[in-house]
Parts: sequence; structure tokens; C-alpha cells
Amino acid sequence: MQIQVQDLEHRYQSAGSPALSKLSHTFEAGTLTGITGPSGAGKSTLLYLLALMLTPSAGSIRWDDQDVQDLADADRARLRARHVGFVFQDAVLDLSRTALDNVMEAGWLAGLRREESASRAQELLDRFGVGARATYRPGEVSGGQAQRIALCRALVKNPEIIFADEPTGNLDSESADVVWRALADAASEGAIVIVATHDSKRVAKLPNRLQLVP
Repeated sequence: MQIQVQDLEHRYQSAGSPALSKLSHTFEAGTLTGITGPSGAGKSTLLYLLALMLTPSAGSIRWDDQDVQDLADADRARLRARHVGFVFQDAVLDLSRTALDNVMEAGWLAGLRREESASRAQELLDRFGVGARATYRPGEVSGGQAQRIALCRALVKNPEIIFADEPTGNLDSESADVVWRALADAASEGAIVIVATHDSKRVAKLPNRLQLVP
């Protein structure tokens, strides 16, 4: 898997200044890329463009040999469900579902059988120290636990691509270490992992870095 962008640009208003301007870059399988830059530089915008949640104002996005920037919404959703795991800054879990159900849903939406999705979900929850919270709802766990559950949701389908938007911004050091190790492990197993973060110290240690400027 490879993601390649060419002259990528996005404007939230047609007459406004670009949130992201003329970016060209290639993201390879088996790499963890840290995206840094000041607020307003377009880090989150880039992730949402690459994840097909936004349509660029100009430029192209290719997943392997397929141009994906102009796909219909249904096709975008299908690709995301099957190939993408996304970790948001604030977990963004379904408050009405248990931790296990939140994780399972991502699995069966990707095509896993419910039994397989349940087994994989519980394994991940156990791995990241929140297995005992499987029957709890998001409002009944701590912020760090919720983010670990969100990480399990992103990993349950063994995605080829993982996007993480400030995934450790609200976490203590121990929980942040867990998230970064998991993302690094996913990259070592062959995934494309792209992380937007203000954590410049961690990014400085990565071999793959992309700094955006406003």
C-alpha cells in the first residue's frame, strides 16, 4: 500500500486562504510519519483529506494506483471501513455502547464475522489494559482508558492505513507511551501510520517527518 499526494490544496471557503497549500508527498507501507507544525498549518486537514473525509480543492490523492479524491461518498465510506483505522484526539466513542461494542462495530463494518470481531476486540482490550472495562460505557471510564478503547477500535480490523489526530494530546505520559508504542508496532507490521501531533520531541525521534507551515 502507498498513498501519494500531488499539489494537494484545500480551502474551506472558496475565497479564503488555503488551509493546506500545494503539498506533494508519498507515504509508504511500513512507515510511521509524524506531521508537525503550528496550529493552523493544516495537520488535521491533511489527515481528513487522506482519509477521504474531505474533498480537496485541488491536487490528487492516490491509494496505490487508484485516484480517490473524486470518489462518490459511498465508495469513500467503503474504502475507509475496510482499510482505515482512525484515532481522534477525544476518543469519539459511541456513548450508548459498551467498550466492547464500540470496538466490535469497526470490525464487522470492515467485513469480519461478528464472532471474529468480538474475539479480536476482547484480545485488544486485554492487550491495552482495559479488558476489565469491556462492559463499561465511555462515560464510565477515564480519559486515558477511553483513548485506549479508541485505539483498539482503530486496530481491530488490522487496517492497512492508520490516521491519528493528536492521539495523546489529553493523555498522561504512561497512556501516551502505550499509544505511541501501538502505532509504531502497527507500522512495523506493514501499515501506513500517519500521526498529526504537537509532540515535537517524539516526532524528532522518528525517521519519517513532515512539517507543515501555515
